[in-house]
Parts: sequence; C-alpha cells; structure tokens
Amino acid sequence: MLHPHPKVLFTVVTCLCLASAVTGKPSERSRVIPLCTQMYGPIVDQKRNLFSINEFYVLRLNFNDGGTLTQLAVEPKYYYDIDHPDWAEPNDFPNLSKTEYDRLVAEVDRIKPMGHLVKRRLPGAAVTNMTAWYRETYRKAVLEWGEVVDLRRAPDAPLLVRWFRLNYSKRAT
Repeated sequence: MLHPHPKVLFTVVTCLCLASAVTGKPSERSRVIPLCTQMYGPIVDQKRNLFSINEFYVLRLNFNDGGTLTQLAVEPKYYYDIDHPDWAEPNDFPNLSKTEYDRLVAEVDRIKPMGHLVKRRLPGAAVTNMTAWYRETYRKAVLEWGEVVDLRRAPDAPLLVRWFRLNYSKRAT
C-alpha cells in the first residue's frame, strides 16, 4: 500500500482546513441584505439589489464575487425607469435637502461604516448636467455626491443633493 509523503499530506490537510474556514465565514452580503430589509423593507429589484427609500429614491448595493459590499448608493428611482417604467422621472422631482442628505448618510453609515474623515471636499467641483460632483475621503470609503447647480436658482437657495455613493476601499474591514 502506498503512503503519501508527509509534506503532501500536510499540504492537502492545510488546504482543506483553509477552504472550510473561508467558506464557513458568512459573507458581508448575508449581513447587509437583511439589515437593509429591516431598515427599508423588501428588496424591490433583485438584479440590482435595490431597496426603496421613499417614492423618489432607492438604495443600491454592489457586492463583489466574495460577497463584500463595494458600493452603496442612494439614487433617484428614475435612473432605473427602463426596467421599471412606473419610475419615470416626474416633472416636479424633489432632490434631497441638506437635512435629508445628512440623515441618509448617517443612516447608511450604520450599514457599513465609513470611518473617520481623512480628506475634506475640495472647494471647486466639476459640473456636468447641472450637477456639481464632490468627494470626501474617509478611512474606509470615499463619499461622492452630486449637488444641484442651476443658475436660475437664487444664490442663497438651499443646498439640494441629487444622489450620493459610498465606494468602499479594499482595506475596509
């Protein structure tokens, strides 16, 4: 009878142990989806991992192949009107007020924390489609958001936010 070499046997046993340890660990997805369901109700689009925040906005989750949350976004529902015709952009679309934006950022920070602020936004911003794009860097994520830029609005008009996204770094835990 043939007996495997001790080094080969050790390697096989080690690989099996590591594989079971890796597959035995629950993915972040298995924690985040139920948490979002608890916070926002049932998922409204399985393909894109969308949750309804209100009648105008959705929360979108992106996971990598390992089940790690890589991006979390709050976006207008009308971004997805091709698959959801009843989500067409209304004429009187209400953007997020500064208060609503701050509340939602704090809320989604409970889903996956951003960490402490590392780099504040720069004073200027690129503007596309009447939206100024801003970004702040946190220890575990980059927060990007779009503010409404409309020359027809009064100079002292309140801040309005169209969308925001958290892009989580690979080092995030």
